Amino acid sequence: METNEGSRSTWRFVDGLLAVTASMAIAVAISYCQSCAGLWGIGFFKGLTEKDDGVIILGTLLLFPSTVALYGVLQMWFAAKEAVEKRAMERGRRHERERIKKVLAERGITLPPEIASILADESDADRPQR
Repeated sequence: METNEGSRSTWRFVDGLLAVTASMAIAVAISYCQSCAGLWGIGFFKGLTEKDDGVIILGTLLLFPSTVALYGVLQMWFAAKEAVEKRAMERGRRHERERIKKVLAERGITLPPEIASILADESDADRPQR
């Protein structure tokens, strides 16, 4: 599947936008969490949000981890989407081959071995040689 540069730059923009939004949302959530002050690690971040511009600083600190996490999620999503599409295409090809075989058998047509092996989707090593 070909991707054009416009689509790629659009996804980069969306990925960056989601990363900034996620990091700022996490920073705001930590700033409002009253019970987070006693938790290890998050308590430090909670204390940071109570300083001047602390939410912005925390959002900036969380930007890289949120970018990496979102990138990984998007990679898995697109890999899964591609695998499903590939499986569906192969299922469609297999169905079409079976339909062709059935029609040929009904009409009593026999194919040459090379064409039959192509229709059976055999690899080059499995095909009979002339």
